Amino acid sequence: MDKRAAVDPGRIFIYAFLIIGSIMMVYPMIYAVMGSLNTMKTFFITPWFPFPYQPTFENYLAIFTPTFNKTAPLGKWIINTLIRIAWFIVVPGTVAVLAGYVFARLKFWGRDAAFLYLLSSLMIPGIVFWIPTYVIMARWPGVGGNNWMGQGGHGFVNEFGGLMIPGLVSVFYIFMMRQTFYTIPGDFEEAARVDGANTLRVLWDIYLPMLKPVLTVLVIFQFVNIWNDYQWPLIISSGNPQIWTMSLGIQRILLLGNQLKGMPAGTSFVDYPFSFAMAVLATIPLIILFLRLQSYFVEGVQGFALKG
Repeated sequence: MDKRAAVDPGRIFIYAFLIIGSIMMVYPMIYAVMGSLNTMKTFFITPWFPFPYQPTFENYLAIFTPTFNKTAPLGKWIINTLIRIAWFIVVPGTVAVLAGYVFARLKFWGRDAAFLYLLSSLMIPGIVFWIPTYVIMARWPGVGGNNWMGQGGHGFVNEFGGLMIPGLVSVFYIFMMRQTFYTIPGDFEEAARVDGANTLRVLWDIYLPMLKPVLTVLVIFQFVNIWNDYQWPLIISSGNPQIWTMSLGIQRILLLGNQLKGMPAGTSFVDYPFSFAMAVLATIPLIILFLRLQSYFVEGVQGFALKG
């Protein structure tokens, strides 16, 4: 008698669905890598999947030529982006941990109402805040030629401060930390209090080690968000190439590839293989970050319980 387990059609469907979904998700990245190894001529032979029959690295080599670095200070743009990433990890992360502790552990009048007020801001699309935020940056008193009434100059427009001030408080990360604090038993803090630890000591020695997985999630999210941030740098800093970020700089130099490879100045078509090479190089840091922090990321996502 055949005792082998019967095949479950439902499981087959789930696995097939996941495999097809995985292929669809990874296809754009494979397409970009393959496309970056082509020339413009070979790219259009099979544009649906540009397999490099005659692979070339000219698109990557063009990025590291002296002409390219003189016209497009890629290193400076990377440094600008990394400074923003470090800033927006440390400051919003610190605010999120402190606020999450306050909303989860401390009891005071109006706590729940204040938290609901913060959550309500998540229902408003971020695009709604762009114009008022821009006006605030442009009218910042005493900056960029402005007087103390915010008149006469440009404020933080085309200044590095315009890239660093908006977004210092993240309601989503506060919510995430609050929910994580709810999953940690209060016995740890009570034991530390008995030993004479104050609040900051409890946070540093007791909670932060337990928050490492969810903090890793925060780091990955912030790194990806700031590394890919394009719209706000375009609005606030497009007039000053010295403070451009990676995403804005890459977008502005896509037409430079064909000129670096011998095309006459003023050529206006987009060199797709060169664009794919830029995209691949810009993606590598994100892949490395995720591979380094993958175990913590999975643990943090699994441990993020929605307990209220």
